[in-house]
Amino acid sequence: MRDCLLDDPYCNRREAFNVRLQGKRALITGSARGIGQGIADKFVQEGASVVLLDYRADQLEVSADTIRRLALERGQVAQVATVVCDLSVPEQVDNAAQSAWDCWAGIDILVNNAGIATREPFVDIPLSRWQQVININLNAMFQLSQWVAKKMIASAVKGSIVNMASKNGLAGSAVLAHYNASKGGVVLLTQSMAVDLAGNGIRVNAVAPGFIDTPLDRELKEKSDGLLTLTERTPMRRLGTIEEVANTFLFLASDEASYITGTTLVVDGGHLANASDL
Repeated sequence: MRDCLLDDPYCNRREAFNVRLQGKRALITGSARGIGQGIADKFVQEGASVVLLDYRADQLEVSADTIRRLALERGQVAQVATVVCDLSVPEQVDNAAQSAWDCWAGIDILVNNAGIATREPFVDIPLSRWQQVININLNAMFQLSQWVAKKMIASAVKGSIVNMASKNGLAGSAVLAHYNASKGGVVLLTQSMAVDLAGNGIRVNAVAPGFIDTPLDRELKEKSDGLLTLTERTPMRRLGTIEEVANTFLFLASDEASYITGTTLVVDGGHLANASDL
C-alpha cells in the first residue's frame, strides 16, 4: 500500500471505505461467540458502535472484552455494550430491545443472528423442541425486528436489518425439519419485511451460510458420530470462515448495498449450486 499525500483524492476514498459503518449503531443478537462475535468485531473495525445481545452473560462479557482487545491492537477504541436476553422468552425481548436502543441513543443496524439447531429424525422431534427452535430462530426475529422497525420509523432512521437464514432454508435435508422450517420462514419473513419497510427507507436482507467453521457446526459434527462430512458435496471443498460470513453481513448492512433489499445472499462455497449431488 503506497503512502498518502494529504491532497491525494485516491487516499481519501480509500480511507472512507475503511470505515463503511462510521457513526452507525448496531445491535447484534447471538454475539457471545461464533459468527455473531465475528460480525460485531467486523462492524467495530468499520467504525460502528455495537450492542452485543445473548443469553449467556459470562460468555457475552468475554466476547465484548475480546472485541475491545482486538480493537486496541488495531489502534481503535471500541464502543461495545452488552445486553443479556433469552430470546425464547417474549417478555424479555421488548425490554432488551429498549435497553439496546438506549445504549447508543438509537439503532441503525439490526443483525438477527441468534439461532439454535439440533439433529434428530422428524418422527422423534418433540413438540417442545419444535417450539423452542421456531421461537428462537423465527418468532424472536419477528418480535425484535418489529420493535426496532417501529422505533426506526418513529425516529426517521434509514436503517438496515440483516437476518441470519441458512442454505437449509432454501433446500430440505434430513434430521433438521425444525431448523429447516425456521430458516425457510426467515427467508420469506425477510422478503415480506423488505416490501413493507422500503417506503420508510429501511432495507431488509438475509444471509444464508452453508457449512461454516463455528462452534455450532463443530457440535453438530461431533454429535453425528462421524457420519456427517460437511464438505463432501461442497465444490470449494472446505468450510467457510466466520470472517467470510461477517464480510457478507457488513456488505448488506452498509450503504454499498443501498439498492439491495429483500434478498437472501448465499455463502456456501457452491453447495446449493451442486444440486444434482445433494
